Amino acid sequence: MKSLRSWCSKRHQTLAWLAGSLVALSLPASAGNPFQAAELHDDELAQLRGRYVMPGRIIHFGVTMSSIWENSAGQTIGAGITFQVDDQAQPSLHITQLTSHTEDQGNGTAVIPGSGQVVGGAGLTGVQGISQSVRSAGDYNEGLNNLEIVVTRGNSAQTQDTNAVPWNGSTAYTGAAGDVLVSTRNGGLQIQLDAGTQGNALQQIGGGNITQQANFSGNLNSARNLATLSVALRDLPLGQDMANCSLEQLRALRPGGY
Repeated sequence: MKSLRSWCSKRHQTLAWLAGSLVALSLPASAGNPFQAAELHDDELAQLRGRYVMPGRIIHFGVTMSSIWENSAGQTIGAGITFQVDDQAQPSLHITQLTSHTEDQGNGTAVIPGSGQVVGGAGLTGVQGISQSVRSAGDYNEGLNNLEIVVTRGNSAQTQDTNAVPWNGSTAYTGAAGDVLVSTRNGGLQIQLDAGTQGNALQQIGGGNITQQANFSGNLNSARNLATLSVALRDLPLGQDMANCSLEQLRALRPGGY
């Protein structure tokens, strides 16, 4: 069993780049490349026993965030971030504007200025872990904060959104519904929505936490913060991985006379 464990340990270490990427919640605030994988030591890997995938199986790892706001006139403003690591451990970071010209025009009705006031909640951004909140000082608002972890199987990586552009530092978008800013902050990435008197929304990943917030001060608004952590695994013939482990186990039994 010692030989088997040693073999598995050596193969597991080849996936240190993935483990470093999965710790994307502790990202450095570098405008050029906010994601930097870190190699883990043996004692750290020992704490993650049973959570590995054999080399060659991972063809995609990604983090996707999107935030979008829609007011009572149907006008929207939003942005998305996509971070991916391929099977060669090459990272890429893209952003997407989620508002078209048609959506910016809305349905032609007037937006009534909000008069509500959301107070407190400053400590929500300092939570270590996952923090989700929806607070409303208006009527008939709808807020959604959602985080998913998706593991899929196949032989091809996910395709990139054709509207996405490579990350080139902080980026702002402005529309009739408000403003959205994509930036690095507190060791991670952040999408900040400002809908004026209607409220605001925030989504952040990094610095040891994931934060999703929606604050409404007007009426008939909708805010959606969505985040997905995805891993795609390449399908292998049945038993291919276990065959090597079985051979090593038999070899370890030979000195004992079995």
